Amino acid sequence: MQDMTTRIVPIEPQWFMQKAEVQSRTWRELNQGHIPQDIVDAITPAFALKLTRGHAADPNQVVLIALADDRVVGFIELLRTPRSPINRPEAAELASLYVLESEHRHGVGRALVEAGRQAVGNDRLVLWVVGFNTNAQGFYRHIGFHETGLTQTEDMGPELEMINY
Repeated sequence: MQDMTTRIVPIEPQWFMQKAEVQSRTWRELNQGHIPQDIVDAITPAFALKLTRGHAADPNQVVLIALADDRVVGFIELLRTPRSPINRPEAAELASLYVLESEHRHGVGRALVEAGRQAVGNDRLVLWVVGFNTNAQGFYRHIGFHETGLTQTEDMGPELEMINY
């Protein structure tokens, strides 16, 4: 169950740096040991801040944050129109969802996805998950997503299989 003090809101400039810090931290925790260290190290808070500013200004994107006691504990980024190779014009794309590990299994991820659906005005979401991220795969299945059978390969040093939901 979502903690009573956690709320989901559209990102505003006052939260950009905290969101960037969460993005850098969760990226590092997820990818450490799975992809080359230079790629892990590339997503610094400063780099994530640049991404955040760009995403917040893009009319095709929706960025929501989860706040617990006025600190960012997670975020979701959605695209109103999915990127190639997804050919699903009736769907929106869940481009990224990151929640601090301390907030896992407390309803934050589910709340972000539900708020994201409402914010983009679309119940149909598609997404890609890296093959080694079995935790995320289980989460998405748990909240009702299904694998489509589509996969693609990302070249991050080792080739990584991406699974479509």
